[in-house]
Amino acid sequence: MPQEELGYVELEWTCQNCGTRNPGTRKTCMSCGAAMGAKGKFDLPAQQELITDQEKIKQAQSGPDVTCPYCGTRNSANATSCKQCGGDLTDAQARGKTGVLGAYDDAPQPEVKCPNCGTLNPAGALKCSACGASLKRPEPKAEPAPTPQTLAPTRGLSPLLIGGIVALLALCAIGAYFIFGRSSQLVGTVSSTSWQRSIAIMALVPVRDAAWQNQIPSDANVLSCELRPRRFSDTQEPNSTKVCGTPYVVDQGNGTGKVVQDCQYQVSEEYCSFTRMQLSVINTVTARGTDLNPVWPALALQSGQQEGNRAEEYRVVFEASGQQYSYTPQNASDLARFPRGSRWNLTVNGLGGITALQPAQ
Repeated sequence: MPQEELGYVELEWTCQNCGTRNPGTRKTCMSCGAAMGAKGKFDLPAQQELITDQEKIKQAQSGPDVTCPYCGTRNSANATSCKQCGGDLTDAQARGKTGVLGAYDDAPQPEVKCPNCGTLNPAGALKCSACGASLKRPEPKAEPAPTPQTLAPTRGLSPLLIGGIVALLALCAIGAYFIFGRSSQLVGTVSSTSWQRSIAIMALVPVRDAAWQNQIPSDANVLSCELRPRRFSDTQEPNSTKVCGTPYVVDQGNGTGKVVQDCQYQVSEEYCSFTRMQLSVINTVTARGTDLNPVWPALALQSGQQEGNRAEEYRVVFEASGQQYSYTPQNASDLARFPRGSRWNLTVNGLGGITALQPAQ
């Protein structure tokens, strides 16, 4: 994914000797003079602002600082001798980059209260404007430990709750048995039969559909098209819109952070509605009856029409002990076994469904 550069921000570091917060580009502590050690790390400033000074921008682009092998002082990447001790920096090791430091946010931040005199200072201030005291980085508020009264119990489930769960499961099992497992033996009489047979009539008709312009069948009749977002591209293309993610800051190893954002181009393409001649169901002819001799409906196909799928449904209703029970024969031969008035031994489940049947003796 292409990366777009927005500029640079100055970071800050905290002196390991006295705890003073220092500007990222400063090599030594402004309070005690101690050098920033090789293991020191840079942090995002409380108030992030893009650098506008061209000299600082050049410094940010020069690469990571190097650490003097003799005194440990940070030096610029292009330095040949240490600014602190004068040592040769030919073999000095460059500082490592810690990668992404966090999201870039240039929104105004709340003022910081000086712990020494109480004066309010701008969020990005490192020293109090009134007394000169170092402004410490605010510590995150610690979550209060729960009191013994609010601690969640660590014991297991109570015996009463366990007993209730077991009883509920037992009731469910009993209910399932009565519904699905329990069956009744009845003698039923066929009270009615019915059947229905249907045939679909097919023909070529215009069917409306939609697809991307390069996927439209060659025999289609295009009705209308409109631009719709379809894909992302790393480069700008016709009908594309740049879409960028949240800007973030990347450590440069020299007290500055590069502000970048990941961007792509959302490309829109023509999405069209069209009609196309397709073989479809245009009508269905149906025959119905209540006897035991089902027939297929008569077909009178016109030019361009053809027979489609056939479907058949059968139903037998039994009466037993004042109740009605329904059975679905599989085919016409199965239906023929159930003349009206015939008696059958039925096995019925708890839901009233017939699970087995045979002629009564």
